Amino acid sequence: MGARGRRIAIVGHTGREQVRREAVRLRRRLTRAGAHVHLEQALAAAIEEHGEPLSALARRCDVMISLGGDGTVLSAGRALAGRRGTLLAVNMGGLGFLAAAEGEELDAAVTAVLAGRWRVTTRGGVGARVRRARGGRAQAAGFALNDAVIRSAVSYSAIHLRVSALDHDLGHLVADGLIAASASGSTAYSLSAGGPLVAPDVDALVVTPACAHALGSRSLVLGPDATVHVRVMSPTPALLVLDGQETVELAKDDEVELRIAKPRVRMFENPARPFLRALQSKLGWQGSEKRSL
Repeated sequence: MGARGRRIAIVGHTGREQVRREAVRLRRRLTRAGAHVHLEQALAAAIEEHGEPLSALARRCDVMISLGGDGTVLSAGRALAGRRGTLLAVNMGGLGFLAAAEGEELDAAVTAVLAGRWRVTTRGGVGARVRRARGGRAQAAGFALNDAVIRSAVSYSAIHLRVSALDHDLGHLVADGLIAASASGSTAYSLSAGGPLVAPDVDALVVTPACAHALGSRSLVLGPDATVHVRVMSPTPALLVLDGQETVELAKDDEVELRIAKPRVRMFENPARPFLRALQSKLGWQGSEKRSL
């Protein structure tokens, strides 16, 4: 296995000079090796070249390489959900928790995945459907690799929600919002709101109230077949936010259905960077022998 004949897409954070420079160099290298390389259109425009829409690249590519931070990974991951292409996430941004490699490891990572030395894992995401108050069937609203969040459209305004799960009414929730995260997303907004860490190979839906107005409102970890129903009770406009990047407007009495989505995202896994090591290096998960003595 190698680069020859492989269809490779490159996406990246267009505001970073390093990304633009490395995208040009990587495309040149892979093209010389016989790969068919295409740039995402926004990245291509940033270097004054021709590119293709992300959705089109996701339909055709064997490998998609993301250059940037976690936001770039999330955009690429949503596009690849249910596709056969595999995502190689390389961090050229900030935290880069979802990345398999850092920027200085780019060449080594690309060589490893094209040689078949890194295994492919799949990540689940959150699927959202919306049933409008005016009636009708619930309509698909989108896919989130990390999390789907229901919150007020008005900044710093609490939202009133009616929540049910496992065919049981959980009552009236007053909070800054409700976060439904995949295992991958458990290390993001849900964690900041007090939710648990979940290993990425666990199929779980983590439901976490954000800044709830009741001390007893805590995270729920539900199985892969569970569905959470959330009805908007507030009269003011609300939003369903997918991965912090895509939004769906909600109104009073609209209902959102949230569950682990059936489409999966294929991602390369770096054997030198397992989940627990990333927790230590990126999120500071560590103990001290002195503190236990």
